[in-house]
Amino acid sequence: MIHQLERIKKINCMIKSANTGSPREFAGELGISESHLHRYIEELNEMGIPIQYSRARRTYYYENNAELSLSYSLKIISDHGAKEIIGGCKKISSLLFYESERMLL
Repeated sequence: MIHQLERIKKINCMIKSANTGSPREFAGELGISESHLHRYIEELNEMGIPIQYSRARRTYYYENNAELSLSYSLKIISDHGAKEIIGGCKKISSLLFYESERMLL
């Protein structure tokens, strides 16, 4: 999950700087396939984050000066608290985030 969040942060940073390059270059910079990149873009669009691609400028950009703000925090929990967390997975659109019974940092 943290890896996915970090990837979304990098996607956001590159889009904000209008420095993504072509979809192939952007995917390569992220270390993913073009189809995986398109899935990320589609998921973000479905969440209301309007991302477009300009062939003339060869970059993705946020439509209407929209902006993505992403933050997260990790919390170390006690053994007692860890037992209260139910393991499994939650589906947010088609990106899966897994919860475990215990998170070790």
